[in-house]
Amino acid sequence: MSLKSQTPRRGASGFTLIELLIVIAIILILIAIALPNFLEAQIRAKAVRSAGESRSLGLAVESLRVDRNTLLIDIWDDDSVLGVQRLLQFFGGIANTNKATRLQRDVMAPLTTPVKYIVSIPQDPFLKDPKTVATSETWTGQLDTYTYFDRDPAIPDVADGKAGVGKNSWPDDHNIQGYHAANTAISQVRRLADGEFALIGSGPDGQVVQNGFRGVPYSPTNGTRSNGNITWRSAGTLNR
Repeated sequence: MSLKSQTPRRGASGFTLIELLIVIAIILILIAIALPNFLEAQIRAKAVRSAGESRSLGLAVESLRVDRNTLLIDIWDDDSVLGVQRLLQFFGGIANTNKATRLQRDVMAPLTTPVKYIVSIPQDPFLKDPKTVATSETWTGQLDTYTYFDRDPAIPDVADGKAGVGKNSWPDDHNIQGYHAANTAISQVRRLADGEFALIGSGPDGQVVQNGFRGVPYSPTNGTRSNGNITWRSAGTLNR
């Protein structure tokens, strides 16, 4: 009877509890390192998108102005006699012309119909819960997309010192404080020139108003999560 050689059986391999805990701890450390970088990259990507969309909207407004010799009628100007007249004259029947319920998407509707100067009105990527806030004629309520405002010489603000029918009660650049001449040192933004317009995005904090101040430019050099609005103005400059 031949004897077969026998090899000793090895026990089933596996991790001990301590080894598992070490692996989990390493994974958690890697996540803690990678997650902030991932979130920062997301914010930077949204900021680039916001700047690009504001620029596209601005170029669309410029194209409309060349074709129709008018600016859009923003939500501040539609409270004046001249503003209402121009709104009906140039954009009557396009979207909503009722000043009590008009939103930013209504202001920019002429950019998509009847001529498509832009394919669609983009949604501000930083805006918090746009379906909720776009409900009334308030600053917050206007935020269903980027905010458009201008210094239309045909519909002057009261601070321009121009008397006449349709003179608005807004003190200066529609009371967007960041654009007031008196606040240049704080906001580092120059006032709009006659015929100039601007578009404001909410920025990473999801708010247009910071500490009661509107129009302060966002700067990633202060940290990607810093306050401030991503803006584009018709002079072709970003944030200034």
